[in-house]
Amino acid sequence: MLPDEMEAEKNRKIILAQADEIDILKRNVRDLEEQLRDARIRNANLIQEKFNLYDDISNLIKEDLECR
Repeated sequence: MLPDEMEAEKNRKIILAQADEIDILKRNVRDLEEQLRDARIRNANLIQEKFNLYDDISNLIKEDLECR
């Protein structure tokens, strides 16, 4: 194998390794984006649930005051 061919083969292996790493990183980013989206949805649901509980408590207090 000529030196230029050896260098080309070395560069090819480096490029393939980098392509594999890029694919892994892309999958990681996609997974993290999905986790972030799910966390945002969960947070929104928890916030809504909190407001619903506040409303329930407020209604119970009003009912209690009306009964007195």
